[in-house]
Amino acid sequence: MKAIKIEMPTDGFHVLFAKQVSGAASSTQSEIRIIWEERNIIADVKSILGLMGMEAKKGTVLTLTFDGPDEEQAAELLESLFEKHA
Repeated sequence: MKAIKIEMPTDGFHVLFAKQVSGAASSTQSEIRIIWEERNIIADVKSILGLMGMEAKKGTVLTLTFDGPDEEQAAELLESLFEKHA
């Protein structure tokens, strides 16, 4: 299992950003979760509605966890996607 911390680059997951993140996550075999520890919220990153329902504000620190055969590649993919939106 791999975990990384990311900072929300926007206020919440708007539809396009949620679709991009979910689509990237769905292209991997790993199980990917996003965790907002302050609010005790866990969502499946492959779910657009799960991402949009988080309502995390810009600057909120979230944890992405990866578990699967391609977890390293999945982590790099999603980390770069969040960095592009910063």
